[in-house]
Amino acid sequence: MEPTDPGTPATCWNCKRAIERQDKYCRHCGKGQGSTVSWYYTHPGIIVMTLFGLGPFSLGLVWKSPVISREAKIAYTVLILGFTWFVGLSIYKAYQGINALLTGGLGVYGLQ
Repeated sequence: MEPTDPGTPATCWNCKRAIERQDKYCRHCGKGQGSTVSWYYTHPGIIVMTLFGLGPFSLGLVWKSPVISREAKIAYTVLILGFTWFVGLSIYKAYQGINALLTGGLGVYGLQ
């Protein structure tokens, strides 16, 4: 069981160094603790960064997040990898279609 005394030392989720429980920010690395965690470590932040910014590189944010549970991290990993595969496959199909149009291979689309 975790002690509830505010003077009992805790550890920073980022640098793993000892801090006091009531600290809102780590005095060693400056990262927010508890409710002051950056927005991109939250559920909506992960989704926004995956869809509109980082794609598969947002997995680093998922696994470093102190807010998200282990089960949710696994679910996000599977979903992000599936989304990345879908986008990659769509881009490849679009490339094949454009390449076929440019090289005169309209027979693929039934246009001769």
